Amino acid sequence: MKLTATLREKFKITISYLFILLFVYAAVSKLMDFQNFQVQLGQSPLLSSYAEYVSYGVIGSELLISIILGIPQYRTYALYLAIALMSMFTSYIIIILNFSAYVPCSCGGILEKLGWTEHLLFNIFFIVSGCVAILLNNHIKKALPALITTISISSFLIIILFINSESTIQKENPFIRRFTPNIISRLQAVELNNYGFYFAGQSKNKVYLGNTFSPLTVLEIDYRSNQKKLFTITLDNDKFEFRSVKIKVLDTVFFLYDGYVPIIYRGAVSNWEAKTWVTRKPYFTMLQPVAYNKCIFMGQQLRNGESFLGTIEKGNNYKINRAEKILQKQMDGKFDTDGMMAYSPKRNIFIYTYFYRNQYTATDSHLKLLFRGKTIDTTSQAKLKVVKILKSGDSKLAAPPYSVNIKSTMHNNLLFIQSGLRGRFENSTIWTKASIIDIYNYEKQTYIGSCYIYHENDEKMTDYVANDSGIYAIIGHKVVRYNFGKPILSILKN
Repeated sequence: MKLTATLREKFKITISYLFILLFVYAAVSKLMDFQNFQVQLGQSPLLSSYAEYVSYGVIGSELLISIILGIPQYRTYALYLAIALMSMFTSYIIIILNFSAYVPCSCGGILEKLGWTEHLLFNIFFIVSGCVAILLNNHIKKALPALITTISISSFLIIILFINSESTIQKENPFIRRFTPNIISRLQAVELNNYGFYFAGQSKNKVYLGNTFSPLTVLEIDYRSNQKKLFTITLDNDKFEFRSVKIKVLDTVFFLYDGYVPIIYRGAVSNWEAKTWVTRKPYFTMLQPVAYNKCIFMGQQLRNGESFLGTIEKGNNYKINRAEKILQKQMDGKFDTDGMMAYSPKRNIFIYTYFYRNQYTATDSHLKLLFRGKTIDTTSQAKLKVVKILKSGDSKLAAPPYSVNIKSTMHNNLLFIQSGLRGRFENSTIWTKASIIDIYNYEKQTYIGSCYIYHENDEKMTDYVANDSGIYAIIGHKVVRYNFGKPILSILKN
């Protein structure tokens, strides 16, 4: 049954009004919190350099198209423009989800609370609806090629933007890496049968993995036999609303914590029973056990939000000590001091490595400063754009962070740092197929060499640890073991 001309026109008008409602609402929402909208755009890997222009362009386009949609004689042309704009948004989302090394926060007024996938489905619905409205009211042989051209050109513009946009992850620097032959060799892989695992720690001959999707589950792998055992942690007090539970293993004990909840549990790996260890503590963002009764934490000062390191110790007494001069402020004292923790029990050395500059700091377990070392890249000053949102008072990054160091781990006298920067003369193609780990002798503050951890089945390494037998890397749903070669074994001290 064919639709009458009146029904086709009513459908076209209805879709036009839906576009008007969407665009006006979205534009007004962005205008009401314009500064935050610009910041969110600035966090995009594609739009960082053009955030100011795009912020005005998007709002202006949404309002202009809404006005034209309200004029009957121009409504068809306006629908083409609406489809073009939605096609750009959709292409952007597809690139962000599938090809970008960094996924920013979503932005867009009415859809701000939706995830990227929901954004994508929402946009596709409007594109399809707009196309149907045009096709029902125009000659298909003329309208269909025009729609295909509109969508193709709009998508192509976003693709060109992606190709030409400045990469904040894979910058070429003037430093030169040394890829020593046979520094590591891939040995074998252990199937995990699931995703979401991270390394919680290790003890003699064993590594322990936590899981973000099942936070009370621990997987034990014996790296002599590759046998796996799965354990479930029991809590003596579970009456808390946890946000992000983490597990840290130090030799024969483990700690379970969530920095937003006022409790830290401790237990033995022999039975995985977590008992309340500390209930009076500062809130923190990171925790690193350094002894059976002591942890190093990162907290934030209440007066200015700046980060600091401290220790929590509980024996006969409960002590919190702050070491506010360990972290060195360059800009805001919050984002510019972000980093990661690593600890070597045999050396009693704690190392804090900064994310956004070529520096690491070594202390003992009491946070007494021993020395400050440098990684081989040349980024001595954090390259961050931090803004304060006037409406909420929060500080946010207004552009994707220029990440120098991504992850770190220690073993005996060696420091292993996954780098975020491509060095001079390095093949850009390999960076799409592998992660790079730079290896340092931190005792001598020297660079030893670098190695590749290749992706497997197009999946990247998400975490790694080092021990006497080599490097263990989580790649997809596998733990892959790499043996150390002579260049490392000759330097590695027991």
